[in-house]
Amino acid sequence: MNEPESPVLRLIPYLAAISAAIFAGLAMAGTGESNLLVTLVAAGAGYFGAYFIVKLIIHVLVTRIDSGSNDDHG
Repeated sequence: MNEPESPVLRLIPYLAAISAAIFAGLAMAGTGESNLLVTLVAAGAGYFGAYFIVKLIIHVLVTRIDSGSNDDHG
């Protein structure tokens, strides 16, 4: 996937991934029955899952917007 030109669009996947990792980690740690390894695995899975899903969504939206603007010119 090509990187978007806007620095904000490059930052959004990282912010979403960090937020997902924090929420997943807190959810697992809040139960009191999970150990540290399970909490870290859940936080890592949340991080990478959110990162790649948001990156895919941004790529699809940017590609759709770019292809739509190119169709008007030619």
